[in-house]
Amino acid sequence: MRTTKTRILFIAATVLGLIMLESPIILLANRSEPTVLGFPFLLAWVLFWWAFCTAVFLVAHLMNWGKPRNRAVAEGRETA
Repeated sequence: MRTTKTRILFIAATVLGLIMLESPIILLANRSEPTVLGFPFLLAWVLFWWAFCTAVFLVAHLMNWGKPRNRAVAEGRETA
């Protein structure tokens, strides 16, 4: 049961990150002021959501997706 909840959490976080990167919502961040650490706000927005997606993928890989047994089950070599 925990695996299903974790999987849904990772998928939801990934979808949220991609929506924030690629949707028209990004137009709200299209400003040159204020600056964040010297970067225009739009660049800081994109870098933040890129780092967020990267962190989600890393945690998902380390917790579940990267385990050899799960890869074998996904390829049909082993039954669950």
